[in-house]
Amino acid sequence: MPSAEINDFRIHYERGGSGPPLVLLHGITGNARSWQHQLQDLAASYDVVAWDMRGYGSSSDPIGSYTLADVAEDLAGLLGHLGFARAALGGHAMGGVLALEFYGRYPAQVQALILADTNAGHAELVAEDRAARAPAATAEAAVLRPATPALLSLDAPPEVLQEAEHILAEIHPDGYRYAAHALAEADEREVLPRVKVPTLVLWGELDEVTSRQDAQYLADRISGARFESIPHAGHLSNLEQPEAFNAAVRRFLAKLANSA
Repeated sequence: MPSAEINDFRIHYERGGSGPPLVLLHGITGNARSWQHQLQDLAASYDVVAWDMRGYGSSSDPIGSYTLADVAEDLAGLLGHLGFARAALGGHAMGGVLALEFYGRYPAQVQALILADTNAGHAELVAEDRAARAPAATAEAAVLRPATPALLSLDAPPEVLQEAEHILAEIHPDGYRYAAHALAEADEREVLPRVKVPTLVLWGELDEVTSRQDAQYLADRISGARFESIPHAGHLSNLEQPEAFNAAVRRFLAKLANSA
């Protein structure tokens, strides 16, 4: 399995394809496998990389709390390891917040942003609202698993539910707890008006974790951002409706290439 030693962590990643670089960042309940449908499909046209953030998948566990700024430094290290001077960043949920954090620190390294089922961070929320956005940060992975249906639409096929459950079952409890703390402190609102790269905001039309208002907030405050809804998809829109999700990404990146 490919990995890199970055900031004293072993960072695992999956990679496929060739072409312009596209780096995918999973959410708080995911890992690199959350992007398997994108790795398989988009690799026909792009050099696609999906990582395991510190504390997730096959990457090293953190030994203490951290901030999203720390994870942005991990991401900078990974891009350097891969030899990517610039890349399109795609982030789902917490991964989208991280993409904004990274852009705020390294704008010259970002070619475009794809922000899926995400928001500007949770720092502005009151404590009760933060708790409602994700399962309890102290929960064990086994306790998290019943929450899986809430991440999908009511009509999600059994095989999609099973796929999501398998990914959720791989959560490292400590990794999740530290990630939840970092997300709770994140606030990327001031970054939004500074974004000067093409941006696509995607939202599953049946998402009960991230509201349309949250997603629209991003699109309204990032100059020139495009908003698209993924039909018949809950929060895990890239997993539940991969064909529609990938088609939206392809249209966006193709337009980006044509305007270059």
